[in-house]
Amino acid sequence: MFPFILLWFALLPVISFVLSAQAHAADSTTTRVLPDPAVKIYLKSYLDRLERQDAASAPGRLGIDRELQRFYRAMNYRVAWTNRQAIERLVEVIGESAGDGLKRSDYHYDEIRKFAENPPDSPLLKARADLFMTDAVFTLLSHMRSGKVEPRSLDSNWNIAIPRSGANQDQALMTAVMGSKFPEMIAELRSSSPEYLALRKALARYRKIAEEGGWQPVYQGPKIEKVGQTDSRIPLIRQRLIVSGDYEDKNLDDTKHFASADSALSASATSLPGAPATSGQTYTQELFDAVKAFQQRHGLSVDGIIGMETLNAMNYPVAVRIDQLRLNLERLRWYSRILGRSYVMVNIPAFSVIYVEESKVRWSSRVIVGKPDLQTPIFGAAIQSIIFNPHWVIPSGILVKESIPAIRKNINYLKKNQLTVVDGNGKPVDPSTVNWAQYQSGGLPYRLVQASGDDGSLGRIKFNMPNRFTVYMHDTPTKPLFERSRRAYSHGCVRVDRPLELAELLLRDPAKWSLKKIDEAIDTGKTSTVVLPVKIPVYFLYQTAFADGQKVEFRADVYNRDEELLDALNSSKGSRNVEEAAR
Repeated sequence: MFPFILLWFALLPVISFVLSAQAHAADSTTTRVLPDPAVKIYLKSYLDRLERQDAASAPGRLGIDRELQRFYRAMNYRVAWTNRQAIERLVEVIGESAGDGLKRSDYHYDEIRKFAENPPDSPLLKARADLFMTDAVFTLLSHMRSGKVEPRSLDSNWNIAIPRSGANQDQALMTAVMGSKFPEMIAELRSSSPEYLALRKALARYRKIAEEGGWQPVYQGPKIEKVGQTDSRIPLIRQRLIVSGDYEDKNLDDTKHFASADSALSASATSLPGAPATSGQTYTQELFDAVKAFQQRHGLSVDGIIGMETLNAMNYPVAVRIDQLRLNLERLRWYSRILGRSYVMVNIPAFSVIYVEESKVRWSSRVIVGKPDLQTPIFGAAIQSIIFNPHWVIPSGILVKESIPAIRKNINYLKKNQLTVVDGNGKPVDPSTVNWAQYQSGGLPYRLVQASGDDGSLGRIKFNMPNRFTVYMHDTPTKPLFERSRRAYSHGCVRVDRPLELAELLLRDPAKWSLKKIDEAIDTGKTSTVVLPVKIPVYFLYQTAFADGQKVEFRADVYNRDEELLDALNSSKGSRNVEEAAR
């Protein structure tokens, strides 16, 4: 108990000041409540039950429960919520959390609203109401700071530090609740990054679309490939793009072409094959441009051709897009506050990489990421050096899955892929002397090394970022793959388009390391390593919805990670713990 006695004395000035202020406030909504022994008994009983449940709680929930315990011990189990105006503000703040993609029920919204409308009169209900309201504030603050879902609960490889509470968290929470400053604290913890705010705004817009009926699906059919082509689905496509904000036709006569999605559907359904096209069924240049913009925003081939892929993207229900925005807001809460001012970030589902310097995007490019069965991991590291003309040592996973089976079939696999077998000292080994069948399950005592060059798997440049996954960014000879919209082809590493441009920026010495001089170093054919003047953080992340300025983009869930996160985001387990304890 000694630490809690110290905490009580540390917080006593804060409590005394706030309680004194409440007692003398002129606001008629404030009522001073004397300690109630019965309420104290119930509060302590509820918290004791909660403590017994903590063994099965997730780390995030466990931290909140400990804050509750410290708070009420410091309060000597008095009720904290005696100000009616503060309770009304709490109802409003919880309601606003839906705008961040969070669930109001996680913060006991319905129960607290009932308490606000009909103040509890029994000790049992007073204790229950007080616990719910304090838990709502503590939980919402935690979720705003670092997200509701613990990233490591979904991915054990997660190694990126998430924002945590400060050393004076207990005093801050005490002040927030007793001084009714919790709305300001919550607003301060909400991410202010432009991307987060853009996704939040998009969530509100898509919810409004859902309230107004969403959009009509466009049925599949022959491709619509060029301007001037007629098709009975054009009214539906036009209306679909208008609803989502991808198309605006200022000259469109709604009463002539369609008054709503329903009329567009009707017009399409009544147009028989071979019948003359009615007004509005022609693929115009304006609509062609809008389709290309839609394709760009959804990571599709930007060609203006309306085929199966584009129609599938159009036909995602608005509810699915709403969920996608919600779960990607959660991902941003995990890391947006800790990226720093300069970093490299790979977005795996977007097949893209950016370099941010002093909070401004200096460079961006396309990338190729791991196949679904050889996924690029989500992690953070630091780029420490750049290697020109790198050799490639075949990783153990590829050795077992691909190389050794291929060698056993045909020993010429080594020569074809410019691979040399070397021992621990780097000396070449005659591959015909190796019993390859002995190592088909692993344990090969040699390394397979691929020579550097234009045909080498790493291309001409490698960004060295030590990590336990042996994953890095590098050049590639397979440059035609960058032209594809879906680029999951690697064994886990990230292949970068235009890597020399990134190297020039990271080396930060245009006089010594201009593009021309980097080319000259590569043209020597010699393998060399250049240490960066400053280590640059690099993050491999996973955002299936993100902002490009004010424009929100969506991507396919290439590794099928969205559903598990959505389930965790929708789970009510944390709030149920408190509700069950307070029964």
